[in-house]
Amino acid sequence: MESNTNRRIFLRRLAAAVALAATGEAPLAFAGGRNSVRDVRLEQTDKSIRVVFEMASSVRHKLFHLNDPARVVLDFPDTAAGKRLAIQSTALVKRLRYGKRNGDDLRVVLDLERRLQTSTWVRRTASGQQLIVEFDKPATAAVAPVRRKPVKTVEQKKRPRKPRDLVIAIDAGHGGKDPGAVGKRGTREKQVVLQVARRLAKLLEREPGYRPVLIRNGDTFLPLRDRIKKARAVKADLFISIHADASPNPNAQGSSVYILSENGASSEAARFLAQQENAVDLIGGVSLENRDQMLASVLLDLSQRHTIETSEKAARQLLDELNKVGKVHSRKVEKAAFVVLKSPDVPSVLVETAFISNPREEQRLRTRAHQQKLAKSLVRGIRKYFAEHAPDDTLVAQMRTHEHVVQRGDTLSGIAQRYKVPVDYLRSVNGLAGDKLLVGKKLKIPVTET
Repeated sequence: MESNTNRRIFLRRLAAAVALAATGEAPLAFAGGRNSVRDVRLEQTDKSIRVVFEMASSVRHKLFHLNDPARVVLDFPDTAAGKRLAIQSTALVKRLRYGKRNGDDLRVVLDLERRLQTSTWVRRTASGQQLIVEFDKPATAAVAPVRRKPVKTVEQKKRPRKPRDLVIAIDAGHGGKDPGAVGKRGTREKQVVLQVARRLAKLLEREPGYRPVLIRNGDTFLPLRDRIKKARAVKADLFISIHADASPNPNAQGSSVYILSENGASSEAARFLAQQENAVDLIGGVSLENRDQMLASVLLDLSQRHTIETSEKAARQLLDELNKVGKVHSRKVEKAAFVVLKSPDVPSVLVETAFISNPREEQRLRTRAHQQKLAKSLVRGIRKYFAEHAPDDTLVAQMRTHEHVVQRGDTLSGIAQRYKVPVDYLRSVNGLAGDKLLVGKKLKIPVTET
């Protein structure tokens, strides 16, 4: 399990960049046409390591060093990343990160193993200009002193932490004075989505390593931003808002899954920066109060971009599973500026289960059977997403897959009982539609290591 899937580890690393504000240097303002970094690569010599930026036009930039941890920061005015920028990690230059700065500028951060002597120069080529950032390699004779860790007694040694459950915040849309959409038969959106949410919560309670939290568990009205606050308060790993769509066209049908649009993300970052008390704890537990506004903007942008990317991965799995229980209105993940999707640090998706304005879909939404099908499809999508992206400190991340070869006389329920795994979990992991097994088939068995 890759550690970068751990949302909270990502935020703690991002928090280290808050030290950028300590430089006290004001950002420079530049004019000119839109520029781009076409590519970036590493070049090594016996005495130096070079990071080569291929520029579309201008090589204007500003460079400064930061410590604890060691970094070099480059600001490119009126510049965008022409492609995804990445470099191969080395012992001295560990990685490259980048993000928007002040709307139109590009900030690149090079994480170093230690502070290095740095110089920049321009190299002209047939295709354009290159900015070379050159780091002098330290002399091999300069060996850093070895810091010996103090020996801990048995009493001082920390016991390994018990793996935690994944927290899934389930938000039934509307409620109380807000009925949501109303079907021709009088079906109220707030009622059916609460029923689906409760069924989803009950199913997740049976899943090893999951803890569902209902944002509302009754016919109560909650402001949209209060729903976000409740999800953040329980440190949710995923926020799912459940709705039922409506359209003037009574033939519109199918499920949809939404994530936050880029415009919605930008406006929300600006809002959080305007209300500093809301920005506390967003960047790995570090307050943005009294920090440089440009820095805070970059950090929030990077944080929310990571959240949106994570949300999209989860949304794809949910949409794939919804497609198995009925029609989908759109085969791609949609993007919109829904308020409930705007949490900068909790991956969030909004599911439109069906069109309540469609008489046939309204009728299905009223039935327990269809509500249960929808809930089960969402559970399968959640499982599949976290099978690859569960944070390292969770029980689900520590589930290991063993193989069982089906023998004559084996049944799915018997295998599930033998390995102490829910039958539904076995079906989901192995892509089984029913309980029929073929002799010789290899089944993946999730087993928790203790």
